[in-house]
Amino acid sequence: MIMKKLLVLTLVLHGFSGWAQQVPQYTHHILNMFGINPAFAGSKKCLDLKMGYREQWRGFEGAPKTAYANMHGKIAENKFNFHGIGGRVETDDAGPLSYTALNFAYAYHMKVNHKSMFSAGLAAGFLQWRIDGGGITLPETGFFDDPVLGSTQAQFIFPTIDFGLWWYRDDRFVSLAFRNLVERKVENVGMDTRINRHYILTGGRVTDIGDEFYFRTSVNIKYVPNSKLAIDLVGMIDYNDKIALGLGVRNGNGLMGLVRFDVFDYVTLAYSYDLTVSKIRFDGRSTHEVILGIQACAKNAKGGIPCSAYD
Repeated sequence: MIMKKLLVLTLVLHGFSGWAQQVPQYTHHILNMFGINPAFAGSKKCLDLKMGYREQWRGFEGAPKTAYANMHGKIAENKFNFHGIGGRVETDDAGPLSYTALNFAYAYHMKVNHKSMFSAGLAAGFLQWRIDGGGITLPETGFFDDPVLGSTQAQFIFPTIDFGLWWYRDDRFVSLAFRNLVERKVENVGMDTRINRHYILTGGRVTDIGDEFYFRTSVNIKYVPNSKLAIDLVGMIDYNDKIALGLGVRNGNGLMGLVRFDVFDYVTLAYSYDLTVSKIRFDGRSTHEVILGIQACAKNAKGGIPCSAYD
């Protein structure tokens, strides 16, 4: 038990001294692109709603739990361009450390040629960090000299700005997102604690392999200063846009199994299972992620260039 609490404390202190918020890891990153990049706002045919829940290292005390909901749609559409707007909320709880993020996004989409489009998006809002010092009990260490961490509870609220670029056509896309664009120093916690910028590069492609089967591939690369690259590679076999099964790998961490069902025309259910194979296995604890997606539109909705690599 002491070792587990020490591990949680190490993760908390590491998160608050150098690279601060590590953007949550999503296995089904393709289904939550608006949560990653504000330039995605409005890129679907109609109003798009996503809700998700992720439980990492299930059964491990203080393990991360993430929940989110976001919605976006297009406005002011014409032949060559359109605008997108949306809102995102995200919560994360990892033992004594938790946060809530809320922001609103705007994106401008313009046609590059008859096959592809490009968009740029901006999201602004706030981030509330909370530290529950009373939730950490390590009397043997005599560690809590920090007045903030030693208090019962402390919270910090910061304004946040995210920026993103997005290029897409009917069978592929490339996304570049900058999370926490304006870095903010956290006073009175550690020597150089700050909310650091995150860089996220994502790309995907779909290939028609015949008989209504499609092969979808994607890569998601995250970089935070003073930390290692996080790279996800995912491949999925899709049958007639109704059911998809896939496998993925995460560098230095583990393997992933993914499934997606289009239950009705505009309702999507997705699930993923992550198996940790690194040295820190937590007695074989696994990670689960569930997503519900709803699109409020008719099949003949027009506008933009639908990208089947994520649509």
